[in-house]
Amino acid sequence: MIATLALLAVTLKPTGIAIVVNQQSDSASIVDLATHKVVHVAVGNGPHEAAFSPNGKQAVVTNYFKPGVGPGSSLSVLDLGSKKEVRRIELDRQAMPHGVQWVDDSKVVCTDEKNQRLLLVDVVGGKVEREYETGQTGSHMLSLNLDSNRLVSSNMGGGSVTIFDFKSGERLETVTTGKECEGVGISPEGKTIWAGNRAEDTISVINMATKKVVKKIDSKGFPYRVQFTPNGKWALIPHAMSGELVVCDTGTMEVVRRIKVGSSGVKVPVENPSPAGVWPLSDNYFALVTLRNDNSVVIVDLHNGDTVGRIEVQKSPDGVAMRPGRG
Repeated sequence: MIATLALLAVTLKPTGIAIVVNQQSDSASIVDLATHKVVHVAVGNGPHEAAFSPNGKQAVVTNYFKPGVGPGSSLSVLDLGSKKEVRRIELDRQAMPHGVQWVDDSKVVCTDEKNQRLLLVDVVGGKVEREYETGQTGSHMLSLNLDSNRLVSSNMGGGSVTIFDFKSGERLETVTTGKECEGVGISPEGKTIWAGNRAEDTISVINMATKKVVKKIDSKGFPYRVQFTPNGKWALIPHAMSGELVVCDTGTMEVVRRIKVGSSGVKVPVENPSPAGVWPLSDNYFALVTLRNDNSVVIVDLHNGDTVGRIEVQKSPDGVAMRPGRG
């Protein structure tokens, strides 16, 4: 088994196109993982998250907030062919959009932290089609699972996760998880919700059917985001203060690996790394992790913990996403 993994590590080479948003540079970096070539695209004020359209032709960036400047209140639509911002959608009520995910090639759903709601937005027409009222302060991140028809948001102020019926818009339940719940994700098969409670260093696992917390995992270091490998085997959770990418087995609901990002496998280790965004590649073997204090995105081998690549972007990178079907 060890020999097989070693062979895979040699033969697999990360490829594909990623997008990284840079909070302090008001930009999105389009990154070619094979060549390490980067194109920086100017977006709105204080971008934090990004997502690719299902057809891979567009991306949306949430312009959320920049210290000293204020809320961004808009979505930037990028064309991946021309590598330019082609549309900026101004949202009402001085919205603060943060988490975002595409529904189809013409619509996205995003959070509005300021107004305790999620928004379904037609990116072609630039109009809000539906509001999902959370009733919770700090509705920050979201996850949408179309197969299970469930949309969830993390609520930092409420220390909770709100669950919606996506199609009807009905608010089904708000589940208390822990202090300053930020990262949130629905597992690929739709049976569980994972949430990182950053202020108390815990990870909550919610059963989707019962809408109850079934496991609370102690995990020091500021659990910050949640993503899953495509095969659903692992939950990947960056820890911003401990500098680790924590890997959890979704079946046993246990931590199986704590990877010190930018430590092993690199010529010059990253000093005191602050991981922010994470995105697993489609091979289930590698993941991208942004390092805010290093102005970079790194490629991490999930099996041995090595950092196998480092690509410089711009100032204070946060959210990261991959083009569908690539990498």
